Amino acid sequence: MSSSEERAKKAIRSAEREFRSAAECLREEDYTGALKYLQECVEYAVKAVLIAYGLDYPKAHAVGRFLYEVKDKYPKWFLEQLDAIAEITDDLARGRPGFRYPFEYPPKEYENVAKEAFPRVRKSLEYCRRLVAEFFG
Repeated sequence: MSSSEERAKKAIRSAEREFRSAAECLREEDYTGALKYLQECVEYAVKAVLIAYGLDYPKAHAVGRFLYEVKDKYPKWFLEQLDAIAEITDDLARGRPGFRYPFEYPPKEYENVAKEAFPRVRKSLEYCRRLVAEFFG
């Protein structure tokens, strides 16, 4: 197994772990916790794709936009989901300070945000997982 394959698969496993934590937080009605884990999940999933394609992404949270750097190399099925994946990744990254430090920010209506983000992140994770699996075949 190559170093990039190992790193990409490790990133997907981390994304899956964060998604499970998000699901648990939603069950417990901890919406800021769920959003924190959803943000980390989709960030790790996108980074797995970037690793697979050999991109040296910045050490930042809003990495969705970097998916476009190699869009000509993706399979058609992934390209069709690219906008949605990049959007949820960067949207959640922008909200990260409020999710990570809810005691320092004014309370918001996080319940609806978490419930809307959850299925979008689940789909993004599924697509990124599939792409990484196919890439390394």
